[in-house]
Amino acid sequence: MYIEANDKIVEHIPLDPANIVVVILAAGKGTRMRSKLPKVLHPLLGEPMICHLLRAVRHTGIPPERTAIVVGYSGEEVANVVKKQGNYLIVNQDEQLGTGHAVKCAEDALTKLEETDTAHVLVLLGDGPLVKSHTLNRLIQSHLTSNPLVTLVTTEAENPYGYGRIIRDGKGRFSQIIEEAELLPQQRNLKEINPSLYLFRGKWLWENLKRLEKHPAKGEYYLTDLPAMALKTNEVDKLHPVQTMKTDFEEVLGINDRVQLAEANVILRYRVLRHHMLNGVTIVDTASTYISATARIAADTIIEPNTHIKGNCIIKQGCVIGPNAILVEANIGENCVINASMVENSTLKNNVSIGPFSHVRPGCILEEGVYLGNFAEVSRSHIGANSKQSHFSFIGDATLGKEVNVGAGTITANYDGKNKNKTVIGDNVFIGSDSILRAPLTLGNDAITGAGSVVTKNVESGVTVVGMPARPIRRKSVNGNSENKEE
Repeated sequence: MYIEANDKIVEHIPLDPANIVVVILAAGKGTRMRSKLPKVLHPLLGEPMICHLLRAVRHTGIPPERTAIVVGYSGEEVANVVKKQGNYLIVNQDEQLGTGHAVKCAEDALTKLEETDTAHVLVLLGDGPLVKSHTLNRLIQSHLTSNPLVTLVTTEAENPYGYGRIIRDGKGRFSQIIEEAELLPQQRNLKEINPSLYLFRGKWLWENLKRLEKHPAKGEYYLTDLPAMALKTNEVDKLHPVQTMKTDFEEVLGINDRVQLAEANVILRYRVLRHHMLNGVTIVDTASTYISATARIAADTIIEPNTHIKGNCIIKQGCVIGPNAILVEANIGENCVINASMVENSTLKNNVSIGPFSHVRPGCILEEGVYLGNFAEVSRSHIGANSKQSHFSFIGDATLGKEVNVGAGTITANYDGKNKNKTVIGDNVFIGSDSILRAPLTLGNDAITGAGSVVTKNVESGVTVVGMPARPIRRKSVNGNSENKEE
């Protein structure tokens, strides 16, 4: 059961996404952002703000194929971002003639879908990224239960400046929406505002969009005129044709400038942190922790202060991340420790320990039990189980086997000026401190390099090499004893 608008309790009825289509208005430039970047692409918690809204809509069960994005300013740029999120319908509003005109631009694309004449149309603003899927479900639930011509979301704002106001009649029922510029002096103190979130009966919407008239001040067609028009419709018997549903102001906060963008970022960031804490993640200092909305973190992981977790990171249970850690699109196994280090687009298996001050660059796989010490860097490499890479070292474009020891100061010299060359190191290899491994190069199982060696040729299994350039001095025999190869 849900408590809906008008404080009525209604039985839950299954949502039918096939009966809902969506229009998201994303054509505006966002002049007050003072930017060449379209407003809906400004980043919020590390990703374009429109992506948060698209995700909320998808979580209601309405697929991208039934969602039209109306683009205008830098439309191709916006469309490219949206298309990466799914198979959305992209609609162009070539001439900016207001919100009513923008929705009408989506009519052809949506009426081609099956049963659209009887569908309901959810209209959202692309610069309102904080709305929750739960609220959208609640709106759909309420609308489908009562079946008015229009259901609109309202909210109370302490400072309603810039928003259209909701006007009600003597019985407290919806009467009309008046835009800020057209308010009478006595109406400016009204706190109930219109955040422009609507659900219309589709057939009625398409018919009445044609009846909208231009507002002389801006020469635009306002979608906000439609609810008042619905009140004059006699189609619905024994039912107020306009229903309202209240929600929290922070959920429908519109973003028009960078100050509001920062405010929205704080709201969303704490919403994400709260979600993880309620699901068993310890966040030591919420004020200095930043986690993307798409990250997944298992219970009993501890996030230490000043940690940034960006993109689609996956962190399994029992990890300690931070302090001062940065993870970007990383896949972290169980019981890992990442201390004051950065991991980018890489996979760590269980029980890996990194840092402090180490860097795992994109394209790496660190198998179970791997240890990276201070100032260790790995790039495009696969490090085998229980291998150790000690301090001040660089491993790039390499494959290491199991139980490898990489001494402090070791580097793989992988770049010859034209190509990045591969280094292959077998199991149980011991790399002495300050060794230079000039790729392409292969070191067989149980090989050893002496401290300060410059290895330019392949090393066979069990062979020890020293010097510059490195030369073999002994080979490990089958029975485990060493035999001198060169004195």
